[in-house]
Amino acid sequence: MSEKQYLLDKTLERWKGMRVAVGIGSEISFSGILEDFDEEIILLRNVTDYAGNKARELIVKIDEVNWITLL
Repeated sequence: MSEKQYLLDKTLERWKGMRVAVGIGSEISFSGILEDFDEEIILLRNVTDYAGNKARELIVKIDEVNWITLL
């Protein structure tokens, strides 16, 4: 496991159960509760997008994520 992946895993583990915002591409962002993650995906629940649309869950490929912030 690379140092970069280790830091990501360690940080996401601390943020589990908390509200985060995720940026995908240059224009799309979502916020939701960080439910779970692995080396390939992040699972959010109670999701809201930048336009206010809501969803129960969202799966995002980690490779497509530009940024993640703790809200």
